[in-house]
Amino acid sequence: MDADAVRARVAELDWWHTIEVAPGVVTPGGWDLRSTAERLPWPQSLAGMRCLDVGTMDGFWAFELERRGAGEVVASDVLDVTRLDRFPADRLRGRQHRRPSERNFALAAELRGSRIELRDLNVYELDPDEVGEFDLVVMGYVLQMLRDPLRGLEAVRRVCRGQLILLDTVSRPLELLRAPLARLDARRDGSEWFVFNRRGLRKALELAGWVVEETTPVLRDQAGPGFGPRERALRRPIHALGIRGRSAAIRARPLAERPR
Repeated sequence: MDADAVRARVAELDWWHTIEVAPGVVTPGGWDLRSTAERLPWPQSLAGMRCLDVGTMDGFWAFELERRGAGEVVASDVLDVTRLDRFPADRLRGRQHRRPSERNFALAAELRGSRIELRDLNVYELDPDEVGEFDLVVMGYVLQMLRDPLRGLEAVRRVCRGQLILLDTVSRPLELLRAPLARLDARRDGSEWFVFNRRGLRKALELAGWVVEETTPVLRDQAGPGFGPRERALRRPIHALGIRGRSAAIRARPLAERPR
């Protein structure tokens, strides 16, 4: 398929992620995570690893795992919008703040020649008897969307036999002050349940049974081509002041259970 035909198919869908689906052709997603991917605390090699992408959306992290040489990649997400951890008030008002992305994933996988399996799974439902265990789990911008983030991290621990890379939005760095570790509805627009600061992310992992191995400095989120000039102009001062557009990544391993 030539580049123009690929672009025509891509243009039919509404994208969340910026993904290169063919040489020189990227999806017009609102978020471009390619520079973020270069700064994550990856293991030295993914060769032969069985990997899981939790909350895949259009599939950016799943395809990145595959690109980096993972032996097998499973992508999971909630494909039925009614099963998401939405605010009850939004649900009662009939509001939806997340678009279906199953078609996006399928098209990106087809165009990239990917072998990744997409599973319709809520993070809380992760069960080693159903999905097996994984050498590496990536959880990108999922924790902030969970009503019960600690329960979500515990569920991930059940299926992780190796390492977790947790990437999430973080609040402003008031580390020297007695700032709360997490804020409920921090955006005040119903877009996330909780936003942690960097200490909060680490504490959540430790309480859920993880051992932190490495933490990145604060990362700056990059807008993708899906944001037009007007939207970029509106976001620029907010991001420049550090109010929004900040994230951090942590690599952790499951805490071994002591013999009783």
